[in-house]
Amino acid sequence: MHHSGRRQRAHFDGGKAPDRGAVLTTAAGAPLNSATFTSGYTIETFIKLPEPFAGDHAWMGILSWEGRNGDAGKTTGWSPDEPTCSLNLSPERFLQFVVYPQRQDADPTSWSHAVPVGRWMHIALVNDGRRTVMYVDGSKIARNPAQKSTGIATLGKPFVLGATQFDERFGQGFYGWIGDTRIVSRALAPKEFLTPFA
Repeated sequence: MHHSGRRQRAHFDGGKAPDRGAVLTTAAGAPLNSATFTSGYTIETFIKLPEPFAGDHAWMGILSWEGRNGDAGKTTGWSPDEPTCSLNLSPERFLQFVVYPQRQDADPTSWSHAVPVGRWMHIALVNDGRRTVMYVDGSKIARNPAQKSTGIATLGKPFVLGATQFDERFGQGFYGWIGDTRIVSRALAPKEFLTPFA
């Protein structure tokens, strides 16, 4: 989903009432589907929300892994039907990154400030094998969890751009643009992040 040279960007026209959307997924059996990242990871993506950002797009998913955290043996999260890892947008346009770690039975969650509309922004989720930190446009956000978080409890199911499942079903999809997306199996420093769109 990251290519050298020309930048990649895709428009998604998801929404509610009725639920609609489109997803890009890894192929069945792709190594990313079952990678557990216990030594750390960095997930990067670029998104752009339309201006005006009209309609009800609360809790739309940006990226995720399919599957239920309950099937990964997790018992202490908000719901066993949540996926094991997802990046979503709240009604207030806060980014929410929730992960069910490979090692711990927990769901440490990062929250951003209200993100802008009408321009590209870079999001990075950096885990050093101990904790996760969210960056927006290269700046560390304030609301990162102190909970320990080692790896991602993947289930061998596809990684998805454009939506988040609940109980293994997709509802509304993402509304806006998603650009270059990269996942690496170590914590990157901000100076190593993908460079912004020109």
